[in-house]
Amino acid sequence: MEELQLSPWHWWAAAAIVLLIAEIFVPGFWLFCISMGCFAASAAAGLGLGLSAQLIACAIVSLIAFFTLRPLLMKRMWKDNGVRTNVDALVGQRGRVSQDFEPGLRLGRVSVGGDDWRAECTNDQALRIGDVVEVVRVESNTLIVKPVA
Repeated sequence: MEELQLSPWHWWAAAAIVLLIAEIFVPGFWLFCISMGCFAASAAAGLGLGLSAQLIACAIVSLIAFFTLRPLLMKRMWKDNGVRTNVDALVGQRGRVSQDFEPGLRLGRVSVGGDDWRAECTNDQALRIGDVVEVVRVESNTLIVKPVA
């Protein structure tokens, strides 16, 4: 019975495949770049080049992939879809005053999206219960609002 002999290019190719599979679980395309280097080393080993040439091929191709392919993939795969969530989604929404704002303090409460929030007005205008306001920004647990005319 013949014994199976694995040559160095098999090991490099196996390492590349394992790294590609691991990339599924570790986002960021770091492992993808290294796997490209492993494929290059596998090709170098298949051509009969020595270990030094294989390591150099792995390093050079990994660096090239890191500085060229990775930025392209990051831009393509990790783009912002424009959907705001959590408190970021409150900016631009309108709400109603649920507790009066006194002109000097500029503090009161506002109901936005079914929740009651502590709020601060952008100006010294007195706001009364039922007045409509718009959320300008969120600072910690306080909505910064402006009156809607």
